[in-house]
Amino acid sequence: MPVSREVVLRLKRRHRGYLIVLTTEIILLLSLPLAQHVGWLLSVLMIALCGVVIGYVSRYSALRRTRAVIYALGALAVFMEILWHLGLRFDPALGRWLTIPHVIAWLVFLALALLRKVRTLISEPYVTTSVVMGAASGYLLVGISGGVMLVAIAALSPGSFTVAHQTVAGLANGGSHSLAAVNAAPLLMAAAFNILTTVGSAVVSPADVLGEVAVTVITVAGQLYVAILIAMILGRFHRRPR
Repeated sequence: MPVSREVVLRLKRRHRGYLIVLTTEIILLLSLPLAQHVGWLLSVLMIALCGVVIGYVSRYSALRRTRAVIYALGALAVFMEILWHLGLRFDPALGRWLTIPHVIAWLVFLALALLRKVRTLISEPYVTTSVVMGAASGYLLVGISGGVMLVAIAALSPGSFTVAHQTVAGLANGGSHSLAAVNAAPLLMAAAFNILTTVGSAVVSPADVLGEVAVTVITVAGQLYVAILIAMILGRFHRRPR
């Protein structure tokens, strides 16, 4: 069946988007040491990641049913990110109250973006280098989602993790525990990637049941992503007529 020029152009743009998203995620990961000293950098990188996921992948995906939803959730996540940080800086009580809706907005957005990415990858007509890079970016997206979850838990329950051999509460130095969690966010994000690969972190470790559950969820989610993606690809080729 002949393919229209518009479809081919959309495919090329989506494949370019896979590489752009992966590059953005790698920049985010490599920038975590700098973000440890520049408090607003991680938020800027998260907002940039949201923008490239929407602008370069979701925009050119063949999945149109949830396109408006992913746009709305992305805008909500960016709005909540800005509002949360402003609350933590100027009204810690408000910032702490906004932690739950903030993390829910990001996790729902990232979960839907990841689901759409997997479905888009499965529907790709050919497995190319760009498609492989798209699958890799999805795996890193799981790690970023895990980092968001760790920061939220540390803000709500500072005793759930030990960071550099002291609890998040100990990093507050008389200030807000939620603000201490924000300051430790780059370290928690980096630890999420270590946990994702089952290596674990020598700097960040769970200190109670909630922390243990969070670590387990990240580890299992990473393994499930790989297993489900491989199973769906194999199933797709198995169903092809011979």
